[in-house]
Formats: sequence, structure tokens, C-alpha cells
Amino acid sequence: MGIKDKLKEQLKDKMTREQLSLLPSGFQSLGKIIIIKLDPLLMEKKREIADAYLNLFPAVRSIYINHGIIKGKFRIPENVEFLAGEEDPIVIHKEHGVIYKFDITEIMFSKGNLTERKFLTTLIQPGEVIVDMFAGIGYFSLPIAIHAPINKIYSIEINPVAYNYLVENVRLNHLEERIIPIHGDCHEEVLKLSNSGLKADRVIMGVFPAPKNYIKEALTLTRDSGTVYHYEGVVKKKQDDYLTLFREFEEIALANGFHCELKQHRFVKSYGPQLYHVVLDILVHRDISNSLKS
Repeated sequence: MGIKDKLKEQLKDKMTREQLSLLPSGFQSLGKIIIIKLDPLLMEKKREIADAYLNLFPAVRSIYINHGIIKGKFRIPENVEFLAGEEDPIVIHKEHGVIYKFDITEIMFSKGNLTERKFLTTLIQPGEVIVDMFAGIGYFSLPIAIHAPINKIYSIEINPVAYNYLVENVRLNHLEERIIPIHGDCHEEVLKLSNSGLKADRVIMGVFPAPKNYIKEALTLTRDSGTVYHYEGVVKKKQDDYLTLFREFEEIALANGFHCELKQHRFVKSYGPQLYHVVLDILVHRDISNSLKS
């Protein structure tokens, strides 16, 4: 029996047949918290539905509902509301051998990116120096530092709440020697790293929408021997739309004295009707005959 059928059984005496047909067939679980989304026609029954989830999953301590989307430069969940159980939004979520601690009402966390977080660790070569732009609470930095033979990861995050959790998660996972958290805007912090002489083997640009306005600064981290850029965005379902995303990156790179090669692309998950989250791995080489344009 699926989740929806189990909910129907719990709620059959409290809801109409139409309402029962609109019950969700799933949920997101983070630690001991369940986060649900509901059809607008079910909002008047949201607390009864939350109680039904608690009855079905006695090990769960809290039920929350997500009313909105991720918004703003700090990528904050728009409206996550407590419904039932213990009102405590701080979660400790374990995934792929990594401990993530965060507040679900202030920090976004997509379990749909699990496969990419795992796969990226398999691409890392021994001794790599990595710059993780838009690091958040350590979505990519933590699993890489745990599972890949890296040298250092410089993890940049502008949101002060996310940055504080990044620092705490580095400590919880005992990665103080491998991850260097940096609080600030990537425009400025990447240039500081580059001006200090740092060059990266890999630069992670994992944020939506595609961070086109940060490409020029990110390119200053390129090694003469080449650097791999992890570049993300949203494209239409058409199979060749990812090339548009690549050409966006390539145009800026060429204008600043760099050559690009698309090594591979991966469709991570559906992002909406006819929209897909895609990741590009772009190898960038410095054109040593030209200096980077200012």
C-alpha cells in the first residue's frame, strides 16, 4: 500500500472523496522531519493531514509544509510552516556518509541532487585544489572532502546563516584540515584568491539561475594547464539545449582569453514542466598568448 492509500485510510472519516483524491503520494524527509506539499484545496485540512503523517511514521518528530519556492540571492525557502509534532526546524541529515546540519525554514536542501553530489566525488583527481562558489552549507564541499583525495577546498558563501552552518558542518565532519570556509560575495572573494596566487584544478559553480555574471571572475582561477568548471543551469527538455548553456560560458571565456572544451553534460532532475536541471563539465585552458582582459 502506497503513502497516498495509507493517508486515505487514516483520513477517510475526516475528508470528502474529492479531498482524499488530492492527497500527496510522497514527501521529503530530512533527519526526523517530514516536509509536505499540498494542493491548495487541501489547506483547510493541513493539520489533520500532518497528524496522519505522524501516525504513519512514529519515528518522525515534526511535520512541516512547504508553501513556496527558493528565492533571493541568499536562496531562502519562501514559506515553510510548522504543522504538527515538535516545533524545531533544526535538522541533522545524514547522506552518503556526510552530516548536514541546518534550519529547514532558512536553508534550502534538495535531495534530488544526491546523485550529482555522489557522482562529482568520483571525478576528482588526487591532490586537486577546488574552489566551491556558492557553497551553501557544504552541499558539494563536504562529500568531496570526505570521499575524494583532494588537497584543499575553498568554500565561498555569502548568506551568513548558511555560512555559519557550513563552518559547523566542517567541524561535525572533522574536515577542518581540508575545507577552508570563506564568508563573502563570490565576485570579490574569487578575485582575492586569484590575486593571492591561487589557481584551481576545479571550480564548482552550482547555483540557479546559471551564474553567468560570475564567469569572468571564476576564469581568473584557471591554471595554464587547464581547469574544469562545474557549471549548472536550467534548460528546456530539448536534448541539445544544454549547448546553449555551454555557448553562454564559452562566449565570455573567449572574450577574456580562454579556450573551452565541453567534456560532458548530465541531466540531474526535472525542474518544472519541460525544464531540466543540467550540469556541464567544461575544461578551460588559458590562452598564454593573451592576458586576461580587465
